[in-house]
Amino acid sequence: MFRFLLILSVISVLVVPACRQAATTDSVEGDQAALLALVNATNGSRWKNNKNWLSDLPLSIWYGVTTNAQGRVVELNLFENQLSGSIPPELGNLSNLEVLVLAYNQLSGSIPPELGNLSKLEVLILGGNSLSGPIPPELGNLSKLEVLILGIKPLWDAALPGFSNLPKFEYLLLYDNPHLCMPSALQNWKFYDTTGVAKCVE
Repeated sequence: MFRFLLILSVISVLVVPACRQAATTDSVEGDQAALLALVNATNGSRWKNNKNWLSDLPLSIWYGVTTNAQGRVVELNLFENQLSGSIPPELGNLSNLEVLVLAYNQLSGSIPPELGNLSKLEVLILGGNSLSGPIPPELGNLSKLEVLILGIKPLWDAALPGFSNLPKFEYLLLYDNPHLCMPSALQNWKFYDTTGVAKCVE
């Protein structure tokens, strides 16, 4: 009996904290942690407007943040707000996020593949930055995505991965980019502007 109780105690020590951590990630506290990762990764003290960020006030009154009735983040709009640095992978933990706008800042580095975890995302706008690297194929998992704007003259050199499987996808802005090609499966969609984007050789 003693040995059995000892085993149970060990299991509780190992398993329970992991369960709590997983639950916390998909919660208001998890959303706050993701936002704190963003402000820390992008020189939040130098943002044009960082009102209520790094405070204990409700997320709904943090600048650029919109929440639902449960307090979960559904929109993050920091357009032209002097963010610099890289996009942290923790943003992929904002499981209720529907709109993500980080356009016209000074962001660099690559797009984190973790953004492909945002199963409710409908709008993704990252244009006007200095992002580089390939477009993560994980973005092809965004089944509710309708609008994608990735910027002016990005450095990506690949075909758009997986986007032909997105049932609600309508608008794409990827103009003046000779290094990116458009798969034939996408060429009949309602593209806003793909000037300068070549057709893929298939």
